[in-house]
Amino acid sequence: MYTIYTDDSNQVSIICPKCGVEQNIDTTKFKDTQKKLEGKCKCGEPYEFKIEHRKRYREGVRLTGEYSILDKEEKGELIIKDLSMSGIRFECPNPHHISKDDILKVKFKLDRPKRLEIQKLVKVIRVRERIIGAQFMETKSYKRYLEFYLQI
Repeated sequence: MYTIYTDDSNQVSIICPKCGVEQNIDTTKFKDTQKKLEGKCKCGEPYEFKIEHRKRYREGVRLTGEYSILDKEEKGELIIKDLSMSGIRFECPNPHHISKDDILKVKFKLDRPKRLEIQKLVKVIRVRERIIGAQFMETKSYKRYLEFYLQI
């Protein structure tokens, strides 16, 4: 199985792993799908793929840090699982009261090269129990450090 990244046009090209024939598909109908998809080439070869609709590359990481919810008196620890130029996905090891659309202040240290501490405001996009997806409120500060870290 392989991953295909879409662009703003929602068009992708899938190349058959057996014969190399290229097939273009519209991914609009797969926008909310998180599962693997199956296809079949004209040559009869079946293949599996996953479509990623994200605009920015996301790096799997394991960075510890902390959060505080603005407008609430709650703070806690976090473990960042994914980091991109536009946001983070993290896990709260303890129960929390984070909700969609909350604004959080997050603080964490990069594990390379100079262990730079990052402090950013994020808007919560998704909450699934203890897993939180959040988007950076601004991307200018620390931009060159994150680009270097993610090696974009």
